[in-house]
Amino acid sequence: MRFSGMSQEDARKRFQETDREIVHLERQALRAQMANTAVTCGNAEGKVADKTELGLIRHVLKLQRPRTPLRDLLDRSGRAIQEMKPCFMMSPLSVAQYLKPGQCEFDLVVIDEASQMKPEEAISGLARANQIVVVGDPKQLPPTSFWDRVAANDTEVESILEMAMHCWHPYRRLLWHYRSRHSSLIAFSNEKFYDGELIVFPAPVKNHPEYGVRMEKVDGYCKRGGTNTIEAQRVAEAAVNFMRREAEKDEDAMRSLGVVAMNNTQTELILDEVNRLLQRTPEAYAYTEAMDRNTGGLETFFVKNLENVQGDERDVIYISVTYGPDPDSGKVMQRFGPINTDVGYRRLNVLFTRAKQQIRLFTSMNASDIRVSDPAVKMGRRALHDYLEYAATGRLHNGTDTGGEPTNDFERFVKNRLETRGFDVDCQVGVAGYFLDLAVSHPAFPNGYLAGVECDGATYHSANSARDRDRLRQEVLENLGWNIYRIWSTDWFNDADTETERLTRYLHQLLRDIAPPQEIDETADVVDQCSQTLDLFSQTRK
Repeated sequence: MRFSGMSQEDARKRFQETDREIVHLERQALRAQMANTAVTCGNAEGKVADKTELGLIRHVLKLQRPRTPLRDLLDRSGRAIQEMKPCFMMSPLSVAQYLKPGQCEFDLVVIDEASQMKPEEAISGLARANQIVVVGDPKQLPPTSFWDRVAANDTEVESILEMAMHCWHPYRRLLWHYRSRHSSLIAFSNEKFYDGELIVFPAPVKNHPEYGVRMEKVDGYCKRGGTNTIEAQRVAEAAVNFMRREAEKDEDAMRSLGVVAMNNTQTELILDEVNRLLQRTPEAYAYTEAMDRNTGGLETFFVKNLENVQGDERDVIYISVTYGPDPDSGKVMQRFGPINTDVGYRRLNVLFTRAKQQIRLFTSMNASDIRVSDPAVKMGRRALHDYLEYAATGRLHNGTDTGGEPTNDFERFVKNRLETRGFDVDCQVGVAGYFLDLAVSHPAFPNGYLAGVECDGATYHSANSARDRDRLRQEVLENLGWNIYRIWSTDWFNDADTETERLTRYLHQLLRDIAPPQEIDETADVVDQCSQTLDLFSQTRK
């Protein structure tokens, strides 16, 4: 039976639709199962102290000011509450405070951000579980101990995540990286902290001013107390200007913003400056209200310090490096607070991976101001030095080449065909773990790629499952903004001219949809001439 790319595409689309439908139906089945669960009635008669389960719950719901303590309510009505609401979200302290041992038990307990939880804090949840899942990143923050212990005695406190990694083997590493919508946002951490093992999907943008890592030099000074007034003012002004510009957009198009400083004093200084400027800029203040409405409070503007930003993410993150020249001597003292501890690099890793679109780094010092020649220098100080260098140059020590040569003659054939029609083509575009076969751009659309072209080669067949290969990878790329076009080698070699024309029409349609009309008109004649020349050549060859 002869292979047909159209039939294969139809099969892929049917698989994608069926796979999504199965996931949807499983959710519906789960909801139906929970909705049909019988709720234990308990005792609804007599004194309040004698009522239990659903009877007590109904009594409490009638009262404007219930007097039954929450711990007592969960003790006497725990079974009915779990039957109505089988999923609880609680902190370890709340579990110990409100759930009596032996009264409420769970089939599964999930501990998230486990790198920040001490083993003794996790006991309250573990004791009430038949099965546990421990989720966290050993390269992120450990249980915070910097502020309540002397730095000289600061040692890495073991977390429930580290204990679980020692007790249970093998543990599973999640390698697909979703957050960063530009590869430069994760490239540094991937190389320095994750040994280049993360799978980073390429972004369809090139030198776009609203993406990637940007550095702004500030002529500030860091006082002994850890404050940099000039830098704080610059960061606050930039933040308010950002809000003012975003407020001019539709609410759905507004980008979220977060500001992070290296210590509490600088954080408070920036927050005071922002509040002062917001009072004078009503349109920027309107931005904060709009973001609160649009995201349901999940991505509102914040100003935080290095210690408590883990778990947050925003489209844009402004970083106040804070440290800089001493106002008296003009020298940069090598005092970098919690970064100088044994786990300082983990704090920086959290900071460098909070942004989805852009990091804007405000610094009063250069990488050369940080002394790292001594082998005894802590990894945190070395990471800060390297990141400042990376932000200034955009280069890592091992390079960040995002383009390469075609991996086979098929890709080379497609590339040559597109280039003769006026398109620019980069091959093997990516940073780590996943590379797009061909990325097509055009002079009329200079800020990014028009489309990604995937061939059914090694990358396609390397997926571990049909779901990864035919649905998930493409969905991730499309969520990043890619337009994906797939070419089947059998169809191409059977009739390259027809497949070329189909791909060219697709790309021209994208140009009409997303590129400025004036720029398209300026290049249209050149594209037509190239197409006519290639068509004439094809006819002559036949």
